[in-house]
Amino acid sequence: MSQTILTMSPDEAPHKTLCLAEVLSSLSYALDLTSGQVRGHAERTCLIGMRLGSAIGMDEQALSSLYHALLMKDAGCSSNAARMFEIYGSDDIQAKYASKIVDWTNIVEAIKYAAAHTLPEGSLLARAGKMVKLAKIKNVGDQLMQARCSRGAQIALSLGLGQETADCIKYLDEHWDGLGAPHHLAGDAIPLPARIACLAQTLEVFAQTFGLGPAYEMIRARSGRWFDPELVRAAHEFRQDDGFWHSIRQAPHAALLGMDIHAATEAATDARVDSVCDAFAQIVDAKSQFTGEHSTRVCVYALEIADGLGIRGERRTTLRRAALLHDIGKLAVPNSILDKNGKPTDEEWTCIRRHPLHTQQILEQISGFEQITKIAAAHHERLDGRGYFCGLTGDVLTVEMRALAVADVFDALSANRPYRDAMPLDKVFSILESDSLDPDCVGVLKERYRTQSFIAAPLNPLAQAA
Repeated sequence: MSQTILTMSPDEAPHKTLCLAEVLSSLSYALDLTSGQVRGHAERTCLIGMRLGSAIGMDEQALSSLYHALLMKDAGCSSNAARMFEIYGSDDIQAKYASKIVDWTNIVEAIKYAAAHTLPEGSLLARAGKMVKLAKIKNVGDQLMQARCSRGAQIALSLGLGQETADCIKYLDEHWDGLGAPHHLAGDAIPLPARIACLAQTLEVFAQTFGLGPAYEMIRARSGRWFDPELVRAAHEFRQDDGFWHSIRQAPHAALLGMDIHAATEAATDARVDSVCDAFAQIVDAKSQFTGEHSTRVCVYALEIADGLGIRGERRTTLRRAALLHDIGKLAVPNSILDKNGKPTDEEWTCIRRHPLHTQQILEQISGFEQITKIAAAHHERLDGRGYFCGLTGDVLTVEMRALAVADVFDALSANRPYRDAMPLDKVFSILESDSLDPDCVGVLKERYRTQSFIAAPLNPLAQAA
């Protein structure tokens, strides 16, 4: 399979002003992947939450903060993925999906969840031993939620989305009766936007999984326990609004971008777009200890190649953003594969090799990201056509695509992996020179590093990549 890739625009070509809501809502698909939800979960949750906020009379500023929080609510989900795999020994993505439909105050449901997701491929003896160890871990739920919610709040602040948005994400999983996590706030002590977000996301998951009727029965049953009773009453006011639920099912992206609210129409400055790319690179890299700072190091190496080849201006900016986002599709790969102590099986390799396709499907939703998408999705292609996922050949691979491919392999070989240590530079360059990669791009890095003792360690890469 192959496809034609258009060449890049000139160095100083004009670029489209981007809409912040379009960027965030499209990238929220990546957060859906890592939280185990059906694509569009964050967008559908946002529509439900905004309807709730409007129903109770929130002003536009509060609604704008809520809008951003609902789209970015799962920004910290990758931060606890490795810990979930360590604790349960199972697919963290499936475990996260299943956790959304468990009533954790019901001890029978909690035990069934643990039994289903603790070493599911292990022997009965191994599973029993793992569950005993799990039972001895104090406040494991609080630990996982603390990592997720705190990191998500930090990311929101780094994006300039404000304290109200950050607090909504930080307290997202608190429950009305105080039995939520991780801070065990109760009632009005939970910020109103967080109460809305908790109800909206749970309603969406149950509606998607079981249907609208059972979803409404669930929120009625949990009113006064999980959810603010006033918000449950407000949700019932639009239960019969078929037009609203149709838009959620069929066109949530368009419905969100069509809202008459500042958050839906705000233009994204170049600096804001760069901060979003930086943040999502960190989200991707947080998923596994073995990919820590991979995206940002790849960005550094790609820009060193670009500088060596004279790529400047808008083309350099585009390459930088593509490098930061190239592995965003890897959020769909479970940590049971990423952190496996051994080489992946054929089936696992198939899962891994799909990640550039996921990257393309996420980024292509953003109008104005066309070139970024093409470069990012091609980072595993090779000049001889034996790369993936499209099998492109050298005649359609632009210099930016070639630079990113070299940077990606360079970092992968020179960094530690679960099944091997970092390779010495001589061996790294030997492999690069024999792997159907662009020789000019390889030459730039070889000249840069041939006289240095080098291991791919944390760098302060964002400062270097600016």
